[in-house]
Amino acid sequence: MALDASLWIPMRWPCGPLDVEKEKRRPGFAPRDAEVLRAWCEPASLERLAGSPVNALVLSWATGSAADEEQRRAIAPLVVAARGRGLAVIGWVNGTADLRQAAQAAQAAGLAAIATDSKEPLAGLPVLRFRERGFGDRTPGGFAGDLGSAWPGMKTPMLLPTDADAQTGPTSAPWLDSNAWYVRLARTLLTPSALWLAFEPPEFGMPVPAGAYVQAVADTEVFGGRWLVSLDPHLRRGLSDGQAAALDTWRAIGRALAFFRRHDAWTGLLPAGQVGVLSDYAGSNEFLAFELLNLLARQSSLYQILERGRALGTPLDELDAVLYADEAAPGPELARKLYAFAEAGGTLITPPGWEARGTPIEDSWLPRYRVYGCGRGRLAVAREAAADPQELAGDAQLLMSHRRDRVRVFNQGTGLWHYATSADGRSGVLHAFLFPTPFPLMPMTAWFRRPWAAARVFRLDEDAPTNAARSAVETGVEFQLPPASIYCATEVTA
Repeated sequence: MALDASLWIPMRWPCGPLDVEKEKRRPGFAPRDAEVLRAWCEPASLERLAGSPVNALVLSWATGSAADEEQRRAIAPLVVAARGRGLAVIGWVNGTADLRQAAQAAQAAGLAAIATDSKEPLAGLPVLRFRERGFGDRTPGGFAGDLGSAWPGMKTPMLLPTDADAQTGPTSAPWLDSNAWYVRLARTLLTPSALWLAFEPPEFGMPVPAGAYVQAVADTEVFGGRWLVSLDPHLRRGLSDGQAAALDTWRAIGRALAFFRRHDAWTGLLPAGQVGVLSDYAGSNEFLAFELLNLLARQSSLYQILERGRALGTPLDELDAVLYADEAAPGPELARKLYAFAEAGGTLITPPGWEARGTPIEDSWLPRYRVYGCGRGRLAVAREAAADPQELAGDAQLLMSHRRDRVRVFNQGTGLWHYATSADGRSGVLHAFLFPTPFPLMPMTAWFRRPWAAARVFRLDEDAPTNAARSAVETGVEFQLPPASIYCATEVTA
């Protein structure tokens, strides 16, 4: 049975005996938490969804435990009430549960689908398949669910071991977790009709801040993913108690979800790229290729995803560099295409063992590579296999240089950004993620090589966009952006 999960805005709705038993294993569990989970079984609990974009609830349905039947009886009134409100209800099946029996019970109860990490075939009721990170199965189209995503944001002391007070990279910059790069990769390789990420809020011992939830929504949505919204137990308790701070956080989540529904068209834009990362993204190449995309995104480098199996038919003329990331050499036809790219003016970066072509550049300032002048471009052959993905991502940016940047963002503070343009080249959007610091928010400047005629700034806490002041500079155009917290989008037009 077909369904279009892309129309759903899902939320994990923990309640009932199965979730009570699960919560009891959480450090800090209190009897009040069990009361809250039982209360969320009541149809009246759905009132908190009034005005929210959430239109699909994911309920624990079966785990293979003795409490499965009790769970279904406990949530039966909630299922009926949710369906009466026009909400889709999805049953989460995991553990040792019999998938066929769970699906039969779900179908009898009127559920729209079941969600599971099981690979067992099932006919009849639609199944939303979740899996751990990776692309062993690349069947295109349909639904794709990911279980391996991190909570996005800046690593803070609350997320670190008790004997650490900071987590940084070699340059002492805070470590930033993001799933946006993986959303891009999954949509490129799988072209799914819907892509959901399932990840839980971290345990702080207190409610997760509203801004962190907004980051989780924005980080997933910018490239067309959907977060399976999940609330921390402290927030659920606060909502049940009617606490003002909890209600404010819930409204902030709703505003963020609604914001990206209004701007769905942005996910159809094409990410701009200067360096193409060429890999099969599988097997022994998976770790390095995945980390390269993650780290290039973290340093706000513009990159394109080049799947090796499709690379012969993929144009390279918009790229400044191609980074070949796989251990095995390409076939002769692809190798000819890559050498031709360098000879035409690009920079080709390869692992050790590639044929040296062109004239050695003896005064190369990057000793990890043998660099050759190759036609109008360059060939950079690594002296040793890459041992550190972060070093390789930095080397790629150094070899490519910043001379031909498409966009730069000034005064952003700790953050990262993504840039995409329309296929006809008449519009684009710059997504900026800004992470909390103890310093006051400051105006930012966005520079574009392309002389866009106008820019509008969209912020989550404002109903209408702000026009950005434009000034022409010798190499492009600058727009002055107002201070923003957590996230903002700058929409540019020709």
